[in-house]
Amino acid sequence: MGSGMWTSIARPGPAPPSQHSGKFRNVFAGAMEVGHHELVGTMGRQGLADRIGDAAGRCLNLPALAGAVCAAIAQDISFDFGCFATLDPATGLISWAYRTRPLGVGDEEIAAGEYGEADINSFAEISRRRPSVGVLSIDTAGRLDTCRRYRDLLRPRFGFSDELRMVFNSRGASWGALAIYRGEGDPVFTMADARKLAASGELVATAIQRVLFGGDADPGLSGAAGRTVADASGPAVLIIDADDHVTHWSPAARSSVEDMGGWEHSPLPTGILAVAASTRHHQEHSSARVQGRSGRWLNVRAAPLDGPAGRGDVVVTLEPATGAELSRLALTARGLTAREEDVAILVLRGASTRAISSALHLSPHTVQDHLKAIFAKLGVNSRREMIARFILD
Repeated sequence: MGSGMWTSIARPGPAPPSQHSGKFRNVFAGAMEVGHHELVGTMGRQGLADRIGDAAGRCLNLPALAGAVCAAIAQDISFDFGCFATLDPATGLISWAYRTRPLGVGDEEIAAGEYGEADINSFAEISRRRPSVGVLSIDTAGRLDTCRRYRDLLRPRFGFSDELRMVFNSRGASWGALAIYRGEGDPVFTMADARKLAASGELVATAIQRVLFGGDADPGLSGAAGRTVADASGPAVLIIDADDHVTHWSPAARSSVEDMGGWEHSPLPTGILAVAASTRHHQEHSSARVQGRSGRWLNVRAAPLDGPAGRGDVVVTLEPATGAELSRLALTARGLTAREEDVAILVLRGASTRAISSALHLSPHTVQDHLKAIFAKLGVNSRREMIARFILD
């Protein structure tokens, strides 16, 4: 995708028709028809949601937030292993991941499992549910082996007996995801467990947005262009083979990879592996926005390579995210509606009320009403102050 991808934040829509067999579809629909209606009717904030909200509100960075959320969940819902991830809300791809303990396996296998063939309870599918939660033992009617991810990886490699997943949505955009697992001999997760977790979805999504874009760490504010990665040594390019090993890279790529987390769990950071796995499977361009440890943002883009020896090879480029892209994302994180975002972007481009009215087919009075709401959400009092804080390239 091109650099203008952030001109529209993808918002989950209705789930597409199932790609699984008719027999499985009936079992799945039957389980979720009862379970999800029960969930929707009991979405009030419960004890677990309160604890998650309190813990998340004190966190200043992603590792602290992930650890606090997992620790709070463990007090109510026991699990053997957990993984917390941030998502690029435009593409749904994982951009960063946290583990509650080492697994002895690299993230490349997990990325391949998530972004390979269509599977039951993928994060992409769960993100379209309301509430966006899934229990594998329930959603397969006890036939967990019908899930490729469970059959090929979770059970044989780790001995997990069940999986509970959730995607953290806010105002129609997916900002993060969680997966927790029970071990061999443990009881399966229940609908009550899912109900408890579902009540915290908006809280965690909001906390992720605050950590990424709040206060001094906000790359959508003044100085955003300075917080993007600038490397005078040339473009950052990687060639990755079918086994996720780097076969070639440019000098500039090393510093970018290290800023994204280096090689903590795998040959490459999770954000790169997710984009590469999606590209490899779909044989088309994929991309994600990833924030590095420095607070700088990168566009991670991948494309499949052709050639006799290049089956499964992909080329990955790491480019500084522009102020325009980050401003759009930061506006979304501050709770602007889609129409308010349209108005705000035009203001940042210097458009007058009359020009905005004409471009969006709104009355000048309606534009002014939108501006009042925008100023309140952004904590500014005028167009000039808004433009000073949010910079568009």
